[in-house]
Amino acid sequence: MADTRFEFRFHPAFRVPAALVGVTPASAWVELEEDRLVARFGPWVVRTKLSNVESASVTGPYAWPKVIGPAHVSFTDRGLTFATNPDEGVCIRFVRPVRGIDPLGVVRHPALTVTVADAAVLAELLDRPAHDPTRTHADDDGVVTADELVEEAATELRSMTAAELRRRARELGVRGASRMTKSELIEHLS
Repeated sequence: MADTRFEFRFHPAFRVPAALVGVTPASAWVELEEDRLVARFGPWVVRTKLSNVESASVTGPYAWPKVIGPAHVSFTDRGLTFATNPDEGVCIRFVRPVRGIDPLGVVRHPALTVTVADAAVLAELLDRPAHDPTRTHADDDGVVTADELVEEAATELRSMTAAELRRRARELGVRGASRMTKSELIEHLS
């Protein structure tokens, strides 16, 4: 894939709040390079290999308070949002959570939503695994082992609060989740 840049679409009401945190048309874009994705939103940057993209889909509309201004992190799933309009964007899901909101990478994000102008085109380019059997999800060394996937899942579970673990357990139909301790929930969900 040749390098392709997607500009953000700015709603007029979003321009001033975005500019106050350093987000302008010149500092907000998503670029697909030969083997990686780079999303810049003023001072915030997400970089990952294209092989780490699990799926992408067009989403929206969004509630203004959840998207106007700086980058936003969802309390429910730690997803990151780079938004410059409330109408439409692309939700990019990752195989392994990525850095984004903080420079040290303490908080990792399982998904990133970006409100680019050509949302449908970006989603189609990124969602290749759904229809391209030659694309694999590989690590930097080109291989993802089952042990690595299990360890990543366990790390993700350990980073969740007890309330988040209980919610996930209920979604999966686990009985008695409300009475379990955090360590019991992690063990059960692992």
